[in-house]
Amino acid sequence: MKPSGLNARRRLDSPISYEIQSPDGSAMTIHASQSRDTAGTTLINHWQRGVPVSRERVFTPTLIFFALLALIGFTLAFIRFVSPLGPFSGMNDAYAWGIWKTFNVMTLTALGSGPLALGIAAWVFNRQKLHVVMRTALVSGFLFYATGLIALGFDVGRPWNFYSALMPWRWNAESAMLEISICMPLYCALFLSFEILPLVLERFYYTGSERTKSMLVRVSPYLRRMYPFMIIGAYVIPLMHQSSLGGLLLLAGTKINPLWQSPCMPLLYLLAAGLCGIGFVTFLLLLTCFRYARALDVGVLMELGNLLSCACLLFLAVRFVDLVWRGQLHVAFSLSRMSILLFIETSLIAIPAVVLRFKAARETPRTLLTMATLACLGGMLYRFIPTTIAFDPARKASYFPSLPEVIMTLGYISLGIVGFGLAVKFFAVLPGDDHDWNHIFRPMGRTGLPVRWLQWLGHREDDATQSKGETPSLASR
Repeated sequence: MKPSGLNARRRLDSPISYEIQSPDGSAMTIHASQSRDTAGTTLINHWQRGVPVSRERVFTPTLIFFALLALIGFTLAFIRFVSPLGPFSGMNDAYAWGIWKTFNVMTLTALGSGPLALGIAAWVFNRQKLHVVMRTALVSGFLFYATGLIALGFDVGRPWNFYSALMPWRWNAESAMLEISICMPLYCALFLSFEILPLVLERFYYTGSERTKSMLVRVSPYLRRMYPFMIIGAYVIPLMHQSSLGGLLLLAGTKINPLWQSPCMPLLYLLAAGLCGIGFVTFLLLLTCFRYARALDVGVLMELGNLLSCACLLFLAVRFVDLVWRGQLHVAFSLSRMSILLFIETSLIAIPAVVLRFKAARETPRTLLTMATLACLGGMLYRFIPTTIAFDPARKASYFPSLPEVIMTLGYISLGIVGFGLAVKFFAVLPGDDHDWNHIFRPMGRTGLPVRWLQWLGHREDDATQSKGETPSLASR
């Protein structure tokens, strides 16, 4: 009996043959012989480097749908930018934070914490297998942060005063928002951008002119010297602002339900960001590999599953100790509305924490996809509930997002989806093996950009013929 699609499980002593659905809807069978790496891990396919998706049209119906949704959302956002905030939001004096902050920033940036969590695992704890998926984590993390910051730009009352953050003599040292307002844009615009710079330079190197290549060769040593310092900033800065997002809620005091309000909230917010980041990268890898008919590297996916399970267990341990220490454990079993929410949130994290301890579950793509989804939902709930659902202001008031708020939020999310869909087709984001490199970067000329722009960027008219079949050197991996 042959396993099929994401239900495929592999035996360690036999070849693999599994069926997936190709982009045109037809069924295709992939045969993969198993091999052993130096660590003795049996693999379906060995991911070696990032490889662009070049066998599919750039603008698919799905991508066009999300692009239109993003266009509608941003049209409303620009109207709101030149109009009063009231008609576009359900916010009021008691609920001054709408879903643009509580969901786009407090919640979705947790899903963008993959570069932080996987980077620490790969660089600090020497989990070498995870280096190959860092590009996927970096691009998704950048898009989450960028769309969150764009949402803030339309949400704040005076966005044109943002330049004050660049002037230390104008800082309010007593503001809890100061560290967040500086660290989040700095992390996205400087450190994350620097980490994804190799994706862009790599494309210019393999598709550019000889002049472009020689210039990149000269610049490369300087970038390598900067890299260790940028890596430090890329991990320190998000550690600061992810925990500070939790610390910000401490100012709400008794307005937040005691099941969530805790001195440990900064630590728990950071741990929730870690498990959401790992879970989302796992989810994204499985989904895109299935979508683009990419073979799976079970060794890397098992490593991600094990790391996700450990992150969930660590979060649950700190959460349990915190409830016991504050004497709130009995409230968690009171069967009130808040205790039921706590049970749902905890269950969503506990299920993958336990299931992924079993090797068979980590070897099964569909199970791993389901567990990653549950972990992400549980972590997102923990980050969202205290900002809105468990938040009870002193005055009697309620908040529910208005229709324009929801449409704009969907527009920001759609922009991230469109950005990732284009990134995997023009840059080497998704992991593959060196054999796939024969289907390298698609010509930029097919994007519709003016020819003189492409010439100024250093691209030749025969990009496809020049780059196709060129095997990358070890230095570029």
